[in-house]
Amino acid sequence: MEFITIALLHLFAVVSPGPDFVLITRQSIRYNRNVAIWSSLGVGVGILFHSFIAITGVVVLVTSNTFLFTTIKIAGAIYLAYLGVISIINSNKIKSLTGDVSVKRENLNGFLAGLITNVTNVKAILFFITVFSAVVDQNTDRLTLTLYGLYMSISTFIWFAFVSVVFTNDKFTRKFSYYLPIFEKVIGAVLIAISAQILISQIII
Repeated sequence: MEFITIALLHLFAVVSPGPDFVLITRQSIRYNRNVAIWSSLGVGVGILFHSFIAITGVVVLVTSNTFLFTTIKIAGAIYLAYLGVISIINSNKIKSLTGDVSVKRENLNGFLAGLITNVTNVKAILFFITVFSAVVDQNTDRLTLTLYGLYMSISTFIWFAFVSVVFTNDKFTRKFSYYLPIFEKVIGAVLIAISAQILISQIII
C-alpha cells in the first residue's frame, strides 16, 4: 500500500508541467532525440540524488537552513533563465550535430542540463520532503527506501524519454517544422517566467 501511494504521487508529480518537462521539450526542439534522452537521464539521476538526501536526512538540513535553501533556489532560477534566454536568442538556429566530438559534447551537456535542472528544482525537493515525512512509515528500512528511489528515478527517465520521442517524431517535426522556432521562443519565455516566479517569491519572502 505504501508503494502504491508513492507511485501514484510520483506519477502525478512527474507528468505535471514543471521545469523538467519544459527543459525536455526545449532539448527535443533545439537539438535532437539523443540529446533530449540524455537530458531525461540527467533528470532521472537527479531523482536519485533527491532520494539519497531524503533517505539520509540531508534534505531536512538543507530545507531548514534558510540561506542554503534560498541559494539553491536562486541558482536554479538563474540557470533556467539562462536556458530561456539562449532558447529565445538562438530559436532560428536549430542545431544539427555532426562529428563524434560535437555529438558527445552535446549529449554530456544535455545530461548536465537535466541533472542541474532537477537537482535545483524546488518542486522535486518539496515532493521528497512530503513523501518521506508524510507517506513513508518510520519503520520502513533503508533498502526499501532505496528501491523506492530507484523506481522513481527509472520511471522518471522512462516518462521523459517518451516525451523526447514524441517531440522528435518525424511526422511531428515535419508537420510543425515552420512553427518550431516560434515554439522554442515560447518555451524560452516559459523558462524565464518560471525563473522570475522563483526569484520574486524569494524577494517577497
